[in-house]
Amino acid sequence: MRDDLPDLIETAEDLGIVCGLLTDGFKFSDKKYMNHLLQNGLDHIMLLCQAENKIFWKALKNLMPEDIAVTVHITLNNDNHKDVPALLEKLAKEDVTSVSLSAVSSNLVDALAAASQKASDLHLRQVWDLPVPYSSFNPVAVELESGAESAPKGAGKAWLYVEPDGDVLPAQGINKVLGNMLTHPWKKIWKHR
Repeated sequence: MRDDLPDLIETAEDLGIVCGLLTDGFKFSDKKYMNHLLQNGLDHIMLLCQAENKIFWKALKNLMPEDIAVTVHITLNNDNHKDVPALLEKLAKEDVTSVSLSAVSSNLVDALAAASQKASDLHLRQVWDLPVPYSSFNPVAVELESGAESAPKGAGKAWLYVEPDGDVLPAQGINKVLGNMLTHPWKKIWKHR
């Protein structure tokens, strides 16, 4: 969406900053543009899966042979959750090695757990530390709720949400700023939780 994206990536590279992109990836269907970003220093990509779109698959085919970390993010919803196991198989056949999973509502907890298991069965690495808003419907929270581990429940106790500008919130959607990771000491932020 930004015409100056190649310049931003190049500047980040010059400053020694790791640079990733969260994208639908459609512009990577243009190999010339893709190579321009890669040569400017792009380090990793999270593609938001749009399995019904041919441009998504073309972009994925262009990216997979390149020397860059690619993760495909799938958001389960009421319309697609039954198709996710087959989608994961298709991604594995396209040489995808890393996926990220989330769901839009709590009624999909079982489907999310099944998708996570399918990804594991396909030897797909599951990534949870990339910038997708998981809220409480992510596989980590599902695992905690199932009793696999014990952790304190609730916003500000078991998790915090960090906005792109560094503001720390108790959780996604709770718009109470506890502090800012860039300007406040951690002790102060933690105390305000």
